[in-house]
Amino acid sequence: MSPNLLTVLRALSKPQRRALIKFSRSPYHVTHAGVGKLLDYLLEHLHLSEISREELLGKLPEWGEEQDTRRLYHLTNYTMETVEQFLAQETRQNAQHLQHADTIEALRQLHLEEPANQMLKYARKRLELDPHRGLAYYQADVRLHWEAYHLSLQQGRVKTSNAQALSEAQDIAFICDKLRTGCMMLSQQLVSQQHFDKGLLQPVLQFLDGHHYMTIPAVAAYFHGYYAQLGASGSDMHFSRLKEILQNHAPQFSLSETHDLYLMAINFCIRQINQQNERFYAEIFDLYRSGLTHGALLENGVLSRFTYNNITRTGLRLQEYAWVKQFLHNYAPLLPETHREGAVHFNLARYFFETGAYKDAMQHLLHIEYDDVLHNLAAKAILCKIYFNLSEYDALENQLDSMQVYLRRKKVLGYHRDTYLTTIKLFRKLATLNPNDAREKEKLRQEIESTPALTEREWLLKALGST
Repeated sequence: MSPNLLTVLRALSKPQRRALIKFSRSPYHVTHAGVGKLLDYLLEHLHLSEISREELLGKLPEWGEEQDTRRLYHLTNYTMETVEQFLAQETRQNAQHLQHADTIEALRQLHLEEPANQMLKYARKRLELDPHRGLAYYQADVRLHWEAYHLSLQQGRVKTSNAQALSEAQDIAFICDKLRTGCMMLSQQLVSQQHFDKGLLQPVLQFLDGHHYMTIPAVAAYFHGYYAQLGASGSDMHFSRLKEILQNHAPQFSLSETHDLYLMAINFCIRQINQQNERFYAEIFDLYRSGLTHGALLENGVLSRFTYNNITRTGLRLQEYAWVKQFLHNYAPLLPETHREGAVHFNLARYFFETGAYKDAMQHLLHIEYDDVLHNLAAKAILCKIYFNLSEYDALENQLDSMQVYLRRKKVLGYHRDTYLTTIKLFRKLATLNPNDAREKEKLRQEIESTPALTEREWLLKALGST
């Protein structure tokens, strides 16, 4: 039994599974009768952790097949091919404008010029009514211009061909695609420190300087996104232009493009925040809120727990407590089911801690075992802060001991292990500090400020100032 086949079937939504069954019933698409029967059986038993080969071999005679491992192997392959064809067709059905172009091409090849012209007019009308003006729009525009050109040749109307319009449409589509690829390459380069040959990207960027194509939101968004990521002089201005485009033109982009553009803008803010540029907390919060409104922060209708965490952290940092509380409850159902409980309890604990409801925070922390090591450590750190704020120093010492034991057990934490060990050391110094010893307080303050990558730096400094 192919593990890939089961993995794909489990990933399909219920409507997709129903559509796949209909697809497999069509003799036009599937000529092997056993494919539909195997699919029916697999879809009925997807709840099982494993479907054995022996069990399927026993079913072959019922499906009119010889009970032979080779027959099962071939049937499984035919079924996988059917699923792949179904997925390809589902994807193509979402590209309506390209489907129209395919129809025009087919009619033209049958020398049915009049129906082809009628379809071209219809396709052009549908394209212009489409509110999206992202890369897919310009690619479809090019394809329709090409079909119009070929039709004019076929009808002997070369003088009335649309060569200039075709050329301009092709330029815009290429520029959008090249800029988007350039943004992706630059993003990877920033992470991996690997250098890429960017090909024609630099001439494209130079070509756009002062060009009227910069009035096209899709071109301008990727242009400013690239230079914002580049981090050179003027990167703040490019970020502001990208943010402005997202605020004013987000509905013109497809959901996947909107997601990528928001991610670029958010990552720019994160880099600025990491460089202690605190005004970007407000900027990233604006992006989070508008990104949620446009659905740009969701992937297939799911909000990742990491985005959920980051939005909560930013909102609490800006003391947007009412908004955060509503966000935590409204978006909890969109979290992945496997991580939902841990993420919701963890972030509610953070919310209650920041609003001073320590008992409520502890209720969410003490009874949840997180599946993520860093979540676990962050939760333990919140408990430490609660115990310190409540002056429960014995409980604080026990919790710090528990964190140390936990860190010794976890051998694959990398630099996070050293960061939390340092945090434990600073917590202990803070708890045992003589509040009347100004010299020791200043020494500890300098140590906290000079310690790199310290996640609790802000709280430690605030707690030190209050002693």
